[in-house]
Amino acid sequence: MAFSTSYDFMPLTPQKPQSWWMKFTSQAHQLFFSSAVFFAIAIMVATFISFIKSTSFDFHLIHSFGLIFGVFTNAFLGFLITVIPKYTASKIIDKQKYTIPWIVFQFGIVMSLFGFDEFGKIIISLTIFYFNVIFYKTIKNGKAFDKKESICLNLLLFLGGALLFAEVLSIQSLSKLIFFSYLLSLVFVVAQRMIPAFYSVNLQVIPWEKPTYLVEISMVLFLILGIVIQFEFVIGFKIASLLAMAFFGYIIFNLNIYQKAPAILTILMVAFVWLEIAFMVLFLEAVLETPSLMLAMHIFAIGFVGNLLVGFGSRVVMGHAVPAQKIEADKLTRYLFIILQIVIMARITASLLFLNNSPIFMGFLHLSAWLWILLFIGWLVRYGRTLLRI
Repeated sequence: MAFSTSYDFMPLTPQKPQSWWMKFTSQAHQLFFSSAVFFAIAIMVATFISFIKSTSFDFHLIHSFGLIFGVFTNAFLGFLITVIPKYTASKIIDKQKYTIPWIVFQFGIVMSLFGFDEFGKIIISLTIFYFNVIFYKTIKNGKAFDKKESICLNLLLFLGGALLFAEVLSIQSLSKLIFFSYLLSLVFVVAQRMIPAFYSVNLQVIPWEKPTYLVEISMVLFLILGIVIQFEFVIGFKIASLLAMAFFGYIIFNLNIYQKAPAILTILMVAFVWLEIAFMVLFLEAVLETPSLMLAMHIFAIGFVGNLLVGFGSRVVMGHAVPAQKIEADKLTRYLFIILQIVIMARITASLLFLNNSPIFMGFLHLSAWLWILLFIGWLVRYGRTLLRI
């Protein structure tokens, strides 16, 4: 018998290990969430510094624009790049389509915060319009039958970019209009879909059958609120805030999510509770004609959007971790959640003390700012290695 000295297989070639940058850019949420956490800390530090009268920091630009676009838009852009393909049963968005735009977006925010605000805002607007095109193509090519919510989310994102561009052209702040008609509306559309779905899957409960035109009505109400508050239509403010309190109260009350649940779900449920509290306070501000108090806006921002930022952010990081992690709130995440509730209460106290002309209101403002910073430093300690792929 003859034996062959040759082999019937080729030697295996060891794969070259991926660089840190390749791993970091492999998932969109890693880039955008990292930026959101960085700006959450940096902007609040700058906000605290702007309290000192001797500084030249523009408090409104740093605090309002910085949080809306540097923190919240950054985070939800990463979220939308991840979920819109899932919503529409489409292909995932390739990293070549979001890596450079992510860099450009951060550049625009930095330019805006460091004295080149018109130039920076135009860059941010154009970057948002770029993502509108990407999302439009993704939605169009998706195989899902119902694409309404994805289309609405893309429309709201476009509205945010268009209003920011209009702010540059008009040379006046449109922050209240942007906050209500773009940011709150977009976050609510995401939340009303995702949170009941999480409860349904995890607790095997039947989700409430929501009204057919819930998304469209909510978008219109947020838009009207933004217009009447931005342009100070006193009667319109009272009517719109009453309608919004009643409508969203009905929706929030009927959601089948108020039961004993794992902490990672409770965090999201509490966000809806704060949302209705914010609408109640907004109505009181309209009736008492004290919109300058800004209390409702801070409850919306911290209580509703902030809780969802922590809750969704933690879920997404754990759910897309390499290797995968069990999606649950550990002890540190629960403490961070408690800290966030203290931030909200401190900010509410500061506003009430200001209303009563109490000189110690600044102390509670400082407390809320530093607890916010502590919150995101703690979140970075817990999720930073997973998020940054280090």
